[in-house]
Amino acid sequence: MTTATAEVEAHRARLFGLAYRMLGSAEEAEDTVQDAYLRFDGAGRDTIEYPAAWLAKVVTNLCLNRLTSARARRERYVGPWLPEPVVTSDGTLGPPPLP
Repeated sequence: MTTATAEVEAHRARLFGLAYRMLGSAEEAEDTVQDAYLRFDGAGRDTIEYPAAWLAKVVTNLCLNRLTSARARRERYVGPWLPEPVVTSDGTLGPPPLP
């Protein structure tokens, strides 16, 4: 396992929870975390002092970008918008608990 992979895997649950809470979709949250991993793997990691904070910032920015483009795509939808439920480790529906 590469250093980048190990670093992202160590924070994956927190990053997924952050993305899920912002986007309301487990599929989009996974895609966002994967996009953050690709950016982290391609970044000059010797200049990244705090990888966990860097990853959280990238995930947040990617989510905001997705929400902006989603707003344009959903502009005509008039019904209520609810987040997609996710089965957690304890069997309940919702995002994973915060650490």
